[in-house]
Amino acid sequence: MNKVLRCTVLSALFATSMAATVLAAPFQLPVAISTPSVDQINIAGYGDSIQSADVRFTINEDGSVGDVEVVKSSGVTALDEALVEKISTWRFNPATDSNGNPVASSKTEYIDFRN
Repeated sequence: MNKVLRCTVLSALFATSMAATVLAAPFQLPVAISTPSVDQINIAGYGDSIQSADVRFTINEDGSVGDVEVVKSSGVTALDEALVEKISTWRFNPATDSNGNPVASSKTEYIDFRN
């Protein structure tokens, strides 16, 4: 019985440590190295109705950006599409785990068009 209990406890500890490893936050956050300005997107002609948008994206292990998604629209489909296209060109030094290995991470960016 002692052997069974010991194996069960060891299995539980191993599973817990593996789950903690998978769920752990990156040791080092990603750092932007090339983020061409969204100010270059032409918003002239849309009037004062354009104020902001929120965009969520993944920073891949190689520092490229993928899975770009507008989570709060600017209200103009063409502008949202241009924003997705521009952010897709951004590059980062990726996040790293505690061993220094690059890992994918996600980020949500608030874009203010009023500036």
